[in-house]
Amino acid sequence: MSLYEDSELPVRADLDAAHQAQFDRFGQPGTWGNGAQRIAVIAAARQAGIDAGVLEAPEDGGATSDVELPKVVRDIIATVAVSPKDVDLDFYNAALATGLSDAEYTEIVGLVSFITDLDVFARSIGVPLRPLPEPRPGEPTRVRPPEAVQEQAFVPTIPNPPEGGEVAKAMYGPFKPYIMRAMSLVPEEFNDHIALERAQYLPLERIMEFDFNHHDGLTRPQAEVVAGRVSALNDCFY
Repeated sequence: MSLYEDSELPVRADLDAAHQAQFDRFGQPGTWGNGAQRIAVIAAARQAGIDAGVLEAPEDGGATSDVELPKVVRDIIATVAVSPKDVDLDFYNAALATGLSDAEYTEIVGLVSFITDLDVFARSIGVPLRPLPEPRPGEPTRVRPPEAVQEQAFVPTIPNPPEGGEVAKAMYGPFKPYIMRAMSLVPEEFNDHIALERAQYLPLERIMEFDFNHHDGLTRPQAEVVAGRVSALNDCFY
């Protein structure tokens, strides 16, 4: 069944499938948070968008969570969801000073980014925000990749090959820039990011094929203009 079957606008099958897969992942135990904790983060991110007036509360929001999130986590969620331009090194260091780990921070940022992505997409095609899935039982893996080191990002990342070893080869192929490796400290979040990017932007192995058009009705230069304009409006430093 299509995630967007109520949409009056056509949604590509691969995009629909990528979004459905991400919704299914939300309620599963992650690397540092269990299913209930992850749903609590996602629900708080959605509520931040509603409170800011950029999202409309749905009649059926789906699952809820009774997990009480620490203040530092609530602050990260609110900032990343509605004012990501305010995330700087001081913001990151202040979060870690409370005892939050860099890997926990990374998973939270990933979850907030993904639900904001999907909620804004739903708004843009005129359908209600999709119901959140029920949290699933199980414990997080709490596995930190030993290959991750401090490079030039705020959080540690897994370097490109050869420095990142066989893990980097499996994750990246020959090379990935920082913008794609940003969440590699939590490989599950990296994988989710790449899956969405392949559907919403283009298959990454074709990024240097400038005559390849991934979106019906848009040339590659037109798609890049849209991406650049949206980034500028969001005050993205890229």
